[in-house]
Amino acid sequence: MKVFRFCFTMFIVTALSFISFSCSDDDPVPHNDPDLLETNHFDIWVSVGGENSGMGSNNSIIRSMKSLVGENDSIDFKGVGANVGARYLQEAIIKGKYYYQVPTSSDRFVKFQIGSEAAITIKEIPFKVNTYKDRRYAHTWIDDNTLVIMASDGSGKKVIWTKIDAENMKITEEGTLEFPADAPSIGKFSTSGIASYRASDGKILYSYLDNNKKVRFYMAFINASDMKVEKVVMEDRAEMMAGTAYGELLQSKSFFDANGDYYLACNTVNAGAPSTTQQHGSLVRIKKGETDFDKTYLGYKTPSGGKGKIITVEYLTSGKALLYIMNPEYAGITEWGASYSCYYAILDLNTDKLEILDLPFSAGNFSQRSVVLGNKAYIGVNPDKTAPMIYIYDIPTGKLTKGKPIKIGYAFDRIVALMD
Repeated sequence: MKVFRFCFTMFIVTALSFISFSCSDDDPVPHNDPDLLETNHFDIWVSVGGENSGMGSNNSIIRSMKSLVGENDSIDFKGVGANVGARYLQEAIIKGKYYYQVPTSSDRFVKFQIGSEAAITIKEIPFKVNTYKDRRYAHTWIDDNTLVIMASDGSGKKVIWTKIDAENMKITEEGTLEFPADAPSIGKFSTSGIASYRASDGKILYSYLDNNKKVRFYMAFINASDMKVEKVVMEDRAEMMAGTAYGELLQSKSFFDANGDYYLACNTVNAGAPSTTQQHGSLVRIKKGETDFDKTYLGYKTPSGGKGKIITVEYLTSGKALLYIMNPEYAGITEWGASYSCYYAILDLNTDKLEILDLPFSAGNFSQRSVVLGNKAYIGVNPDKTAPMIYIYDIPTGKLTKGKPIKIGYAFDRIVALMD
């Protein structure tokens, strides 16, 4: 269970939200605003024992930190931090000072905060017509207060949606997507898909998979005001989005750049692989205002090689993105199921050049240990036999320095930037 919240001023909220989550705006990121570090803090999520807590974990401890600078000052969790228990899981929606989630009971929608010792429920509302399972839904914000959640229904035969007034915690609208007659027929919709709101033209970009035919995926362009599906297009240069079942509740899989272009991380199962976890990645793009994939662009494929599986992707600054990649071959490990085969790299979106950061290999396929705040990227590693560590990457200069370590004995799962 891991959670976040960010928001600063109204402009900063909409601008930053798409970095770590697929949220509400496609405006440029205000990297150089000095107030960001003054008005925010970080939540550090760990689990006790083991290498990584994984999806659906309920043994998380969270500690809030105002600063992550100081490599001689370890972060300890003994007798400190919030243990959120089994009700709330790490997959959550973050905006402002609050977390939003379908809890493990899968019967309601909850707004809560993380206190010094436990989660504090602000308000909860039961489902009306559409019902959702915990962890398995996509989300996007279409304004500062209106949240849309989407998922396939229990049978996988249709996609349901719900609009929520997040301030007052009221369900305002709900329904089922009606696809145009020329849209491809789907045998079974993927569990959640990924939803991203493009503010420039008021459209929700909703990517989804046919679970019966995992060789391509689709993008629906939805008018956010009335939830009408205006167009559906297919992408067959990759088999799937990098996230199909859990949306972006835990991990960042997409972003808008400073031009308003939309990037989506994808993966394809390696040919002849004995396991579907053995994948190689790519990035696809939809240019601002367009309603189809840019067929002239396929990122993380040319000089980069594209051999590793993309786990997370975040926008850094004009023309660059931070990738978290799983590649046992590069890590010197022959077995895909083995741990400590994940690493971080900077991808140049214009040249496709990949710069692998000089950091230890990490365990953690289901984690999000990086967050962009201001002109810094805070990047956590969960290495073998040594203490987990947070590094600070200065975006303008490319300089990487050590931040705070975490005491040995905890698996480092997530780092989040939150509003004070």
